[in-house]
Amino acid sequence: VAATAGQLAYRAGGIAGQQQLIWVDRTGKAGGTVGVPQSGGTVGAMPRVSPDGRRVAVSRTTQANIDIWVLEGDRASRLTFDAGLDISPVWSPDGSRVVYLSTRPGGSVLNQTLARGGRTEEPVVASGPFKLASSWSADGRFLMYQSTDAETKSDLWVVPMAGDRTPRVFLKTPFIERFGAFSPDGRWVAYQSDETGRNEIYVRPFVATTGDASTNQPGGQWQVSSAGGIMPTWRPDGKEIYFLSPAGMMMATPIRLTGAPLEPGAPVELFNPRIFGSGVDAQQGRQYDVAPDGRFLINTVLDEAAAPITLIQNWNPGARK
Repeated sequence: VAATAGQLAYRAGGIAGQQQLIWVDRTGKAGGTVGVPQSGGTVGAMPRVSPDGRRVAVSRTTQANIDIWVLEGDRASRLTFDAGLDISPVWSPDGSRVVYLSTRPGGSVLNQTLARGGRTEEPVVASGPFKLASSWSADGRFLMYQSTDAETKSDLWVVPMAGDRTPRVFLKTPFIERFGAFSPDGRWVAYQSDETGRNEIYVRPFVATTGDASTNQPGGQWQVSSAGGIMPTWRPDGKEIYFLSPAGMMMATPIRLTGAPLEPGAPVELFNPRIFGSGVDAQQGRQYDVAPDGRFLINTVLDEAAAPITLIQNWNPGARK
């Protein structure tokens, strides 16, 4: 917009599909960025904040290949270098390692590597059906992941991260269970399931069995969402569960953990996160995370409304140079 006083204000339009990691508070107010904007794609970002809140692990496309990177301040460090697809990072509780999904001939593998680099790679769960890590228990003992099955679709499993690393069923039903998340105290798991015909968020006690899945049903379950929900995560103190509504809004359900029973409150709408891909496509993965200080890190889609306004003083295009 040009003014008669010789000032020109303009906004540079956002590139279609461009993404930016943005910090926001629980009202949706922006408070800084992480890294630089990235071009859109079918897979990318899936940001995870480190346990100390200083680093962010992401999936990033470089030379037509998707790898795991760690962002810290102005520095971006690449962790994976193989030709396969490496996505969906999960931090160890001490911040020393990162687990991620890596594609290999014959199936997908859950690998782990040192978070500070060194090009080391160690398999956690061997090649086979598609699997995606989603949460690492705070005591470091278990990694939770989802795995596809021809008969039961998607199920939740855990693998011990020390000693005998034989994977164990956590929840296996005829329904689709995804995105399991350990509570901060390790006693509970939040997850999404379509057992009612649409995705809702549930919580059940954490029990890692070694036998048949039917034995892993003690303690019941509680429904956390009331009108649909996907991709849950916990507030750092365990007093709320966050998730996305079918409309892509950030939701929060208060949780009371005053004894053996768990008491979910009524879900409340927090803000519109403007998540890349709308946030409701399971193929995009969870495109947000919560830092130890309670802030949200959102993989935000940029458009003209999000682009900065530039002001030019003494604008006079007709002046002779």
